[in-house]
Amino acid sequence: MFVDLGKIKYTSKSKKIAVDLNSIKEGVNFTEEFIIFKETDKFSIYDRICDHNSGKLISKNGRTFCPMHNWEFIPETGTYKNGLVKKKKDFEIKKNHLTVENKDFQPEIKCFDKDLNIKIRYINHAFLIIESNDFKFATDPWALGPAFNTGWWLKHKTIKNWKEELNSCDFIYISHNHPDHCHELTLSYINRDIPIVVPNFITDSTGLLIKDFGFEKIHKMNFEQQYQFKNTDLIFTIFKSGDLRDDSGFYFSAGNFKGLLTVDANNLNFLKLPKVDLFASSFAGGAHGYPLNCENYNLKDRIKMVQIDKTFIKRTKFKYIERIKPSYFLPYAGFFKEKLKRDNIYIKYNKKNDTKDYVDICKKYNVNLLDPEKKDVFEFSKNKKFKSSKYKGKYFKDFSSKTYLNYYLKKYQDIDLEYIENYFSNCNFHDGSKLYISLTNDDFEVKNLNFKVEFSEKIKFFVLEKNLSNHLNDDTNYLHLKIRKESFLNTIYNKRSWEDISIGFQNRQYRKPNIYNSKFWFHFSNIYVSKKYVKSQTNCSACISLNQDIHNIMFK
Repeated sequence: MFVDLGKIKYTSKSKKIAVDLNSIKEGVNFTEEFIIFKETDKFSIYDRICDHNSGKLISKNGRTFCPMHNWEFIPETGTYKNGLVKKKKDFEIKKNHLTVENKDFQPEIKCFDKDLNIKIRYINHAFLIIESNDFKFATDPWALGPAFNTGWWLKHKTIKNWKEELNSCDFIYISHNHPDHCHELTLSYINRDIPIVVPNFITDSTGLLIKDFGFEKIHKMNFEQQYQFKNTDLIFTIFKSGDLRDDSGFYFSAGNFKGLLTVDANNLNFLKLPKVDLFASSFAGGAHGYPLNCENYNLKDRIKMVQIDKTFIKRTKFKYIERIKPSYFLPYAGFFKEKLKRDNIYIKYNKKNDTKDYVDICKKYNVNLLDPEKKDVFEFSKNKKFKSSKYKGKYFKDFSSKTYLNYYLKKYQDIDLEYIENYFSNCNFHDGSKLYISLTNDDFEVKNLNFKVEFSEKIKFFVLEKNLSNHLNDDTNYLHLKIRKESFLNTIYNKRSWEDISIGFQNRQYRKPNIYNSKFWFHFSNIYVSKKYVKSQTNCSACISLNQDIHNIMFK
């Protein structure tokens, strides 16, 4: 079905940047592109791209950090404060200058020299259907119901016949394991014989989840490898995000037409990207619980941080557009909203970019802005003519948000302490950190249970009987998560990603010290997921996903 055409080849243009040695002082130095650490006659050089979310590292009050999410980098050791190592840049010293070679890589991707009629339909959020005469595929389908433990809801209505359209696709591409892209309830309606294309992450975080949903025809595609679909004119490759996350983007050529979907990926393929006709990308921001869920900051500071993030998202898209200069830009994968009264702080303060925020940059580079809120069908004909239109059919009628929430609350009421203890005992995470968890009501008031997990060589689990504040006051290194009870139980009973909790606005957190523990979040969001890892711990009655249950009981 998918023919391997081999690895992408790159051409490169070198640009040498020279820094006068006399301008480099002892200790930490900043240039526009680099951080240079000098110790006597030894130098260590790093780029200024933050490895977390591709922001730019800056210097302020003696600290080197990214203002996006406060990741702090220690140039003296070449590591972030949370222990992650940053790659050094090669350099040479010649004629009293330190010279760093920056290479601009351009991928040489195969395509067939043939003009085709291409239709791209925006269905909802990151759900697109792309088709020509001899192929039809979909991306990241989310068509109904909530995502992220009822934190996210679709902003737009979905076409009535979405199930028929999705089931007529040749394959479906799933970019990563977040539920707004890998949506269990939506996928429960899909014929299990339809091939699912996923990135071949080292953790297999997406493939395992898809398998847990009951799919068998899972194609794990290697990054930067080119694949042809059957004997058609469709060739595609999957690019890895350039940060620490399990995320990906999708490049395809359909004859002479070329498209790039960066989805949610940051710094995709380290910006080694091809020139394309269509560039589609997330655009809105607001797609995480932080900083509004972080109690290390007062609300006023959190609101400022949200605005910084919103501005940063625009700048990253500007960088893509400036670099690849597409003919068309399609903002997508950002059309979600907060809906439940209990998430009022996010409804009020989690501000997002709008499609109109990209009008000026598109004009500057002579790029056509395709706004899915105005037109949602885009046709590119082989004679180079383009037309767009608005879907005029009927829309799918979903249940109310209250119906989903009430069912959800009823489903996850019973606390199985034996299961919870075994869940952590078998997690195989040993970084020496400590985790306090408080199970709460809608308003994050502790009404149920507090417990502590020590991720030492032998994992220790404690149910806390005494006042929690006494434990926290006596401790100096911990993460405290206050989590809505039903969201926590759904996540661990079904071995789902913990980002379903954090991104879904289901927790409040306090960190001491105030450092993001990337190892913890990566492990519980990508490594320790899917029922593959469950060792039949208990016969827990709630160990069936909410989405699957809704499909089986409420929709039939």
